[in-house]
Amino acid sequence: MSYYIYRNYTIEYLFDKDAVFSGYGDITKPYEDYENYLIFYQINPSLPPEEQILEIEDIKSKILFITNSGIQGRIVILNLFRDTQTDWQIRTPELFNAIDDYNTVFLNELASKNKNVKLLDVNNFFQKQYQPIVEWRFFFTSQMPFNPKLAKSFKNWFTKQIEALDLKRKKCIVLDCDNTLWGGVVGEDGTYGIQLGEDYPGICFRAFQKLLFKLSQKGVILAVCSKNNLKDVQEVWENNPNNLINDKCLSAYRINWQDKASNIKSIAEELNIGTDSFVFIDDNPVERGLVKEFLPEVEVPDFPEKPYELVQFFWDIYCQYFSIYELSKEDLSKTEQYKENFFRNESKKVFDNMDEYLKSLDIQIHIMKANDSNLSRIAQMTQKTNQFNLTTKRYTEEQLRKLIEEGGQVFCAGVKDKFGDNGITISAIVTETETALHLDSYLLSCRILGREIEKVTLLKILQEVQKNNDKPIKAQFIPTKKNMMVSNFLDTLGFSLDKEDKQGIKEYTLKEEKITIKDYYKITID
Repeated sequence: MSYYIYRNYTIEYLFDKDAVFSGYGDITKPYEDYENYLIFYQINPSLPPEEQILEIEDIKSKILFITNSGIQGRIVILNLFRDTQTDWQIRTPELFNAIDDYNTVFLNELASKNKNVKLLDVNNFFQKQYQPIVEWRFFFTSQMPFNPKLAKSFKNWFTKQIEALDLKRKKCIVLDCDNTLWGGVVGEDGTYGIQLGEDYPGICFRAFQKLLFKLSQKGVILAVCSKNNLKDVQEVWENNPNNLINDKCLSAYRINWQDKASNIKSIAEELNIGTDSFVFIDDNPVERGLVKEFLPEVEVPDFPEKPYELVQFFWDIYCQYFSIYELSKEDLSKTEQYKENFFRNESKKVFDNMDEYLKSLDIQIHIMKANDSNLSRIAQMTQKTNQFNLTTKRYTEEQLRKLIEEGGQVFCAGVKDKFGDNGITISAIVTETETALHLDSYLLSCRILGREIEKVTLLKILQEVQKNNDKPIKAQFIPTKKNMMVSNFLDTLGFSLDKEDKQGIKEYTLKEEKITIKDYYKITID
């Protein structure tokens, strides 16, 4: 992904080759449009504090000019490095206070007023470094504000931050039990004999569980895959007061004596997500090796050798695989939604007729045009959805805003039934040319499949866009390794195949609707 970077010092060494840089302090808008603009201003570390404070004010003016220059792409601002050692007074550190005001007040107010402005904290990176932040030789000879030895680790950090901005994260942690969620072996030590509590090392495992429990409330699915007797583990869940990870916060579990690679595949099938969305946590290197061999797409980090390393291990895993810029409403309720899906599937077993089953669910579909409250969620879906996704086109919030400004129509839909609210789980994008309407994208979360919601929702959206428009509707299927489940989806709705190329890309035109919208779907459109 290319960036145009506004800078006031030499920072080329911190970024990849596809970045384009302004002149030092140049705040003019480039002739070429970019999808992403980065503002990376820092203060001169060699100046007295009084002059650094004046430089901060100058940086504020430059940033206000840039953000008001009509840029439509995403603007990412990296804040100021907080050097706490260069001030005259301990009691009233004027420079330190000016940096804090810039980082926490000025930039946050700017971001709240400009939807395309995103903020990244460079101090999250620098506070973890063990080398000098400033290498004075390179600063005075080449105007490098930061030690060039940090370049490689900074690039890795920056890549992860952009992935968080793009709302890319893994979906599920699969956990072992013995010596992972607690110390010891429950089959040998018993429910109360395992190490889990207020004394060392049990206090470490409890702290680890507490963080995992909170993570389950932040949109990450928890699952257990453990070689144990199920009854032994269930007794811990029910009776050990220090245990926090149990079937109430787990979306799936496999507790048996089968190999863990097969169990993880089974969990993926139950949750209807790809195994490449998984991170597997297990203290046993043999089990980790087996999963690496048979499921190479699963992330398998090394487990810490000492229990007191578990908290740092958690945060390393979080930053590496699950960090996200902003949590959506759907993220915060994801664990509950997967549990509700389990009950839906169980209730289905008592019906012989699909129509009767669907009627019993009381399905409500709320279709909405994109707006400020749902645009972030729509962008998140385009970035993360792989399986039920006709074209797998990825969009940021800023790109969606621009598409709407150019006449595109962006829709989303929330789905709920008697078991619960799935939130916004469907997205559609329709663009228009002189001769046709084009279904640019159509995608939905796999956890709502199996109720024909995907069909009736798309038909309703297409009916909406054709209300005052008699142009034909064109659509595409663009194959990937993961979306073959929708290779024939358009055929089932009444689209006619116009052509298919050697890469498997299919071009369609909607001829006539093959299905009717049953009256037991309660559909509203805003």
